[in-house]
Amino acid sequence: MTGALVAAFSGDDSPTAGSTTATASTTGSAPTTTAAPAGPDCSMPIGNQDSGTGAIAAFEHAYYVQRSGAAAHALISPEAPPTAPFTVVANLDAGIATVAAGTTYCLDIDPLRPGVFTLTLTESGPNGPGVQYRQRITTTTVDGRYVIASIDPA
Repeated sequence: MTGALVAAFSGDDSPTAGSTTATASTTGSAPTTTAAPAGPDCSMPIGNQDSGTGAIAAFEHAYYVQRSGAAAHALISPEAPPTAPFTVVANLDAGIATVAAGTTYCLDIDPLRPGVFTLTLTESGPNGPGVQYRQRITTTTVDGRYVIASIDPA
């Protein structure tokens, strides 16, 4: 299912540099394939607090699937800047209310350095592909659990 969603976002059915392509050999040997690099995860994983990427996935799952500001807020560090909008449950709930129910998403999380990631999140709403967001997310550990310390534009 991941390939179908990524193709829908690209607007192009032709293979891209990272796609898997079969090629025939003139020597009569079996076709070979080139492995595609890991790309966006469109499975909307539940996430966990065992790693920074797990905490990011858990936050997005709480936001888009559970549609719960309280569940998303539970993944925020108590040390996060109190003036940041994501540190207030009501702000998270207000943001969730602007997203159509049933919206799906793809995550592409790239580590920059320990605890710091670039997230490219692509929404797909009931009316088709939607908005793409790029964020720099910093994670930290509190009592052995990974939590989000900051969310900034990338």
